[in-house]
Amino acid sequence: MGILVECPNCKMRISLSRKVCKCGNKVQKADSKNYWIEYYLNGKRTRERIGRSKKAAENRFREIQTAKAEGRHINKNKNSLVNLGNLRDWYLDLPEVMQKRSFRHIQTSINIVVSHVGQKLSLSQLGPEDIEKFRKIRLRENTLWGRPAKPATVNRNVANFRAMLNRAVDYGKLEINPIGRIKQL
Repeated sequence: MGILVECPNCKMRISLSRKVCKCGNKVQKADSKNYWIEYYLNGKRTRERIGRSKKAAENRFREIQTAKAEGRHINKNKNSLVNLGNLRDWYLDLPEVMQKRSFRHIQTSINIVVSHVGQKLSLSQLGPEDIEKFRKIRLRENTLWGRPAKPATVNRNVANFRAMLNRAVDYGKLEINPIGRIKQL
């Protein structure tokens, strides 16, 4: 039970007190490490990915410890319960999205982003670095017409994806938009 650090190289979760991962990477000095918390709930081990902030991980762990001591219900992070494939299907079935004239284009651009990022990826694991990686790949790979996508096309794909996440926040399916305010190309 405690706070764990994810190694950026091998993605293995290790204790906060360890300085070096089994793969040889110096985890304490790494700048892109993710924090996890681990606790037991009703005899079952539970892990939650918190993000890049150590303070947020400590606060969430303290919150869970007090809730367990007081016998209260522990609320799970909504972002860790939803994956991209389910969210995409939910969003594309909304009546206000289906009635748009540009529904086919919205559907295509969201499908492109989700297929690159991963359908089974939970939204607590999604971050701006995933969108940056998608942009780099999308600008290099060829489209149906045999040439790489233009920056405006990539911006449109990301804008539609971000609109889907904002709508999910409005409807209460997510707590926060994981990619936040990402800038355009």
